[in-house]
Amino acid sequence: MSLRPDCLCSIISAALDIPRIDIDHIGGGQQDHVCLTIMDFPGDWEAEIEAEMARLLEDEADELPLQPAPLTATATATTAAATNATTSDSQNDDINQLPTIDNVLSPKPPPLSKWTTIHFNKPTTMERMLPPLMRKSQIKETRNFELYRLHSIAFELNKGDTLIFIDYPIHHKAALSYTDCNGITFKPLQFRVNSANLLGKFAEMLAPTYQFRVLRRLKLVSKLPDGVKYVLDLTPPSEGDELVFQMTELSLTPGIIKWWSTSLTNDVDPWLVCGHDDICGCKRQTAEESEEEEPKAENSSIEGQSNTTTSPKAKKSWPSVPLTADAALAMKARGEDETYTTPSFRRVPDYCPIRHRNGILRLLLLLEGKGVILDSAIRVWTLVKLATIFDCAHVLRDRVAQWIMHGPNTALIEQLPEEALQIAFTLELPEVGQSAFRILVNEAALKLASTSKEPTTQFTVFGRRLGDLPDDLQNLVQHGAMALVERVSNIDAQLRNPDLFDFWDIEEWNKMREIEQCLANGNDLINEKALYAVRLLKQALVYEVQSAYEIATTKCLGYHHPALNSIDHDRLLSVEPKHFDRTSFVMSHFNPIQLLLCSITYNELGSLLDDRRYRDCKCQLPGYLQTTYRTLTSQAFQSLRDVLIYAPAYVLNAGLESYLRKWLVEDPTVWLDCIERGVKDALRPMTLSWVREDIEPPLNLTRHLLLTLTNNEMKFLPLWAGGCDDGSGGVFQDLLPPTTWGANGPGPGYHTGRTIPSAPSSVTEFITEDMNALRMWGSTTGASIDVHDSISTVYHPDRVISEDQSIASESFTEGRSDDYQDARFEIPADHQSIGQAVDLTVEATDSETRSVTEGRQSGDDDDDDDMYFWGSDSDDSGDTVMI
Repeated sequence: MSLRPDCLCSIISAALDIPRIDIDHIGGGQQDHVCLTIMDFPGDWEAEIEAEMARLLEDEADELPLQPAPLTATATATTAAATNATTSDSQNDDINQLPTIDNVLSPKPPPLSKWTTIHFNKPTTMERMLPPLMRKSQIKETRNFELYRLHSIAFELNKGDTLIFIDYPIHHKAALSYTDCNGITFKPLQFRVNSANLLGKFAEMLAPTYQFRVLRRLKLVSKLPDGVKYVLDLTPPSEGDELVFQMTELSLTPGIIKWWSTSLTNDVDPWLVCGHDDICGCKRQTAEESEEEEPKAENSSIEGQSNTTTSPKAKKSWPSVPLTADAALAMKARGEDETYTTPSFRRVPDYCPIRHRNGILRLLLLLEGKGVILDSAIRVWTLVKLATIFDCAHVLRDRVAQWIMHGPNTALIEQLPEEALQIAFTLELPEVGQSAFRILVNEAALKLASTSKEPTTQFTVFGRRLGDLPDDLQNLVQHGAMALVERVSNIDAQLRNPDLFDFWDIEEWNKMREIEQCLANGNDLINEKALYAVRLLKQALVYEVQSAYEIATTKCLGYHHPALNSIDHDRLLSVEPKHFDRTSFVMSHFNPIQLLLCSITYNELGSLLDDRRYRDCKCQLPGYLQTTYRTLTSQAFQSLRDVLIYAPAYVLNAGLESYLRKWLVEDPTVWLDCIERGVKDALRPMTLSWVREDIEPPLNLTRHLLLTLTNNEMKFLPLWAGGCDDGSGGVFQDLLPPTTWGANGPGPGYHTGRTIPSAPSSVTEFITEDMNALRMWGSTTGASIDVHDSISTVYHPDRVISEDQSIASESFTEGRSDDYQDARFEIPADHQSIGQAVDLTVEATDSETRSVTEGRQSGDDDDDDDMYFWGSDSDDSGDTVMI
């Protein structure tokens, strides 16, 4: 079908120079055709594009090669509605603006922000929907197969030189409560494995000492079956510290227990998270509970599910899952917290002895090269902790990594970062460890930066329930949080500094600073007028940035802001309704430092600055709100021309002529454009610092957090996770200043000139140090003869000192060098002084040294007592030469 010359899409395509697709309308071409431009924009930009196109066609119709066709009533209504729907994101739609003379001569600087719609802080790539891993019938068949496999493991593991025993507890009362899904109890197991496949703690059990003990206990001495060399009893201990340790390690967290529900809320594949526990009563539950056997699809109503505490006649209706912000707030107001039915078989204990033993069995299957099923977070957590106990985590690394990184199951990192970090450190998974560390550092930084006096709770400021971290991992997170708070605090201090632009190397700004310095030396009225105009322009330009920053860190975003509404929807996946508040409400209580720990604050600052062009807008400086930047620049330029004309002698004497002539040849508007480009180029790395370019997985559920940590915050991770911690602890220490010339007294100060030794902190300590230096002479073997119970470093061939003492020069301590005498009378530097304590120290050293030396060189027979004194604490009298 041919297009009419006045086709609307032809006009748009010609104006924007983009191709189009023609689609014939159903009806044989009798009606107007439908044209679609090939533009890849998010869906929520379409209304804005249509509205902007309509405005451009009305304003610039005479400049276009073709005239638009008359709009129908329907099209006019659509255009009007779209125009009213235009939001503040129009600054990002540069493609909608037709070129003008000013825009061609001075193009708009690159944007300082991204779109703030529902796509905020999401990756630009399309999410690929993964097909289900298994059908419902296949999942049931596979579960039943694994249950029978565990009960009859001796048929599968019947070869090897190592005999394994695992005993299960016997329950005489309520025995049906300790069975599997099919009602079968677990009985003691006996099977074989190959000793060559056993690693870690398993391999240590093959030692003769353990073998002798276990053979005696099991009464198998000289009774081993043919081909058996070793016997292992892997039954967990029944008492003692080892049992407490293993129970603590294997205890499930509340988030791990509830992770099965992510098939309802996060659309996680049921095969990955809906597996049953080893002790399960799913086939003995009531009929109402059986209706919840399989999860419903996302966004589906689960009103048919009934609460186990209510009778069939009074079924409770449940809200749609996942929740919306309004529904969550309504539930919070009513005191409700549950959004779905939790079957009784899902309420598993945090520790189970059957789960413990079956976990050991599955770990041995992996060591033998057999496959196991990872169909729940409970099973994955148990295997990871057992791999830690038995020191064989490598057999799980690839399997657990695939389980976590499969599609929506990556939400485990965002909703349970404490558990994810422990799994990552156990199995050395870099992507999981880095992502969980970023989230925990940001949440800890928000708490650290808080100035409120609210009591400590088990929830973050955004409502997520906190998990438990071991002390070593908690230490890493705290150091990273302190480094992050320090960085954003520096950003806040810099943006509030009145000399903000001085930190940026902007050529035009530097010219203006040089002219200001020259004008400040003049006393004439014309000089003062020019100086005032220049300083006013500088103050207005700085206030332009600082006022936008003040708005971004004080003014709360709209209650129904599309980006915040989308963030609320994601937060509800990990926040319970009774602890939920809208993101806008939570952020309204933040201080500026906390707001800088949120990604949307930087984007809001960039949006405010993007909206304003210096050549067109009015300044924000109080008292000059109706004055444009062009006017202020023109006034400054004119006042400088007046100085050049009416005070040429001053200009020449002050060396101002070269600056003025170079500056005044420029057009004020062009100068403003140069300043704007320089300022926005300096701000862009900061306003776009929230953009996640190299974070994998994307972490879409925590888009409100600033997760783009720098190397200074990530350095606390170990080397395998991309950090700098090599195990020496150096990353936790501050860098030492240069200490080439030693300390400047007993304290943290250092100097760069000559000074007296700083090891002693008192006269008595100095004398003792001098005596220690003279008490022994070197041995013939050259070995250390003065080593005490501490780490030491060789100070001299005949002397060793500990590292925590400062090392002073021999010539100073022995008092026999000309350098020492020179140092006594050396004129101190300006920052140094010789106090009374130093003078007493020098005098005491001289007198004591003389008395000790005279005593040792005397030929009196009574010196035997002195010799006994000097050698009384020697470590090896045989290597010590007494004089």
